[in-house]
Amino acid sequence: MGTKGRIISCFIFLISNYAYAAGDHMIIGGRAAALGTTSVTQSDEWSVFNNQAGLAWCKSFSAGIYFEDRYLLKDLSLKALAITLPAGRGAFGVTFRHFGFSMYSEMNTGIAYGMRLTKSFSAGVQVDYLRLHIADGFKDNGVFSCEIGLQFRAGEHLWLGLHVANPVPVKLSSLTQERLPTLMRFGFGWRIVEGLNSDVEVEKDLVSKPVLKAGIEYRPAKSLFIRMGVLTNPATFTFGFGLEFGNLQFDLASSYHFILGYSPQVSVIYSFGKKRKGN
Repeated sequence: MGTKGRIISCFIFLISNYAYAAGDHMIIGGRAAALGTTSVTQSDEWSVFNNQAGLAWCKSFSAGIYFEDRYLLKDLSLKALAITLPAGRGAFGVTFRHFGFSMYSEMNTGIAYGMRLTKSFSAGVQVDYLRLHIADGFKDNGVFSCEIGLQFRAGEHLWLGLHVANPVPVKLSSLTQERLPTLMRFGFGWRIVEGLNSDVEVEKDLVSKPVLKAGIEYRPAKSLFIRMGVLTNPATFTFGFGLEFGNLQFDLASSYHFILGYSPQVSVIYSFGKKRKGN
């Protein structure tokens, strides 16, 4: 690689670290992306990434793929795969996620289970394996971590959710003091009227200021969803739509950061069986 290539790579690496620390928890799914990345109360196939307690309400075997072109830079792309399999009082989930490019990348895999503890209360847990790759002679490094989540359906129109990623701040490398960031999220979802839902969420790690998130989803037709959202620290706007074709769910979204620009996201889910009625 020439001097120019190294400068470009370093610039991309700095942008990546400005937006996310190594090993940060990332919200996955076109629906959540359009709703200001609110996801802690949602119960769909992407719960395997966002709050494993939501798996308890998934009723069919399904598979989904997700892609994000962060700030329209190919080298900062995020790709993810999710599989859910109902079992007992809940469902298992398997995840795969890849972020980055040849000079720097993160590969994350995980297995989760979410189950209903009562008619209104569910819990979930996930074990993750994260592998970091940095070029130019650095040794690849792998660590295990976990996630836990809770959901409570306070009524037909109100849901509460809590999720903690990396509750134990695992050290990323024996050569540094950097650890996987512990991230806590709490929020509620409110069905205002039939076909109109809103989500509000607070996100906090152990170092940074809290991030406030809000999203609203409108369903003007049986198979069409229109969504928008906002989040703080830094200020970002989101928007998108979803389409349902039988057992196929297609979601397209984009976020807009005032400095770094647009980040389009797309996800597709196919359910092999009767669709579950989630939120």
